[in-house]
Amino acid sequence: MLQGIIFDMDGTITKPNVDFAAIEREIGAKVGFIIDYAEKSSPEERARALEILEHYESKAAIESELNEGVMEILNYVSRKNIKKALLTRNSRKSVNTVLSKHKLHFEYIVSREDTKPKPAPDPIFLLSKKMDIHTDYLLMVGDYKYDIMCGKAAGTKTVLLRYKEYVEHEIVPDFEIDNIREIIHIIEHFEKAGTDFAGGYCAQK
Repeated sequence: MLQGIIFDMDGTITKPNVDFAAIEREIGAKVGFIIDYAEKSSPEERARALEILEHYESKAAIESELNEGVMEILNYVSRKNIKKALLTRNSRKSVNTVLSKHKLHFEYIVSREDTKPKPAPDPIFLLSKKMDIHTDYLLMVGDYKYDIMCGKAAGTKTVLLRYKEYVEHEIVPDFEIDNIREIIHIIEHFEKAGTDFAGGYCAQK
């Protein structure tokens, strides 16, 4: 049965608000994902890119807003005695800012400083060890394909929080939702299934 839920931060817990276009303008090139670009760059360029990224992440964290239903679902998960974790490609500094601003608490946190970032499965393997829960009994919740790829590679069930402006075709999650509150229905699904962690629930469009 479901024992733990891992939440992405930007776009899942908080509304997406990092200005990636501004980051690319400051870097001086269309680089795509900044972390991926930094890892492939020289040590000097890597440091410069990450410094720029952290500046904009910090600004976004200070100005962050919670997604609708976040407090409700986190309180529900706690009442169900399901362990909850936060997994993000953001810096730990930005994570701490968001948690402090919104008075949120996660028992387990993995940020980009801790291990290889999503979409690699490494951060979920690390959380699985910290939480003392096999990945078979974990649920990964996120708003982008990297969250789903990470979860599937690690062996968890996956939930995609859909946005109108983002449609995922590259990889298929186990569940799709339009509001984070709908995780309640997924938890109920697994409660009814008992020890059977198979099957799926898809929110109606």
